[in-house]
Amino acid sequence: MPIGWLIRSSAEVAAGDAWLGDRERAVQASLRIAKRREDWRLGRWTAKAALAAWLDEDPAKFEVLAAGDGAPDAWLGGTRVPVSLSLSHRAGRGLAAVAPAPAAVGCDLELREPRSPAFVRDWLAPGERGIDPNLAWTAKEAAAKVRREGLRLDVRAAVTRLRGSAAVDGWQPLVVDWTREGVATHGWWRVDGAYVMTVASSPSAPAPRRLDQISRSSSSR
Repeated sequence: MPIGWLIRSSAEVAAGDAWLGDRERAVQASLRIAKRREDWRLGRWTAKAALAAWLDEDPAKFEVLAAGDGAPDAWLGGTRVPVSLSLSHRAGRGLAAVAPAPAAVGCDLELREPRSPAFVRDWLAPGERGIDPNLAWTAKEAAAKVRREGLRLDVRAAVTRLRGSAAVDGWQPLVVDWTREGVATHGWWRVDGAYVMTVASSPSAPAPRRLDQISRSSSSR
């Protein structure tokens, strides 16, 4: 099962709304805070670029809309696209991850920045204290998105473990243990300049591949 990923910056987002669908424009009109609207546009722009590369379609033909649980769903011509899609954005950069349904994928992107002792104490488990807190946080968020729950889950009960295997195209494996349920979510992490990102999935999958490196035939499998 391949997982594709793509990054875009806010500077790449097209001006105007011609690339948005009617339902997306209605959502955008409800966003009154400029920063939230800019982040939303970045997320949609990144998602459409990822979907276009995955399915070899015009990005403007897609709509990306929140499902009832808040996770993003992809639509093409009024029909749900059979993919799992996850989005994240931080400090002017957007990340999208795509996998074929019925798999579930989640991604998260964070700046590599100092975290306060209070953040570490409140959000990281004792077993995570030796891990970069930004990495641990992205892993928890990505794993929660795989479960289509996001931060409705108590991520303080999730414990990130780095597996220490050799990197694959810059990606290294990790596991997030949900200690209360006794289940685990597998994923991959990498550093990209000032950012750290994680992509997780169910079932577990090989290291994610940049979408311009995945052929249309391999992504559809």
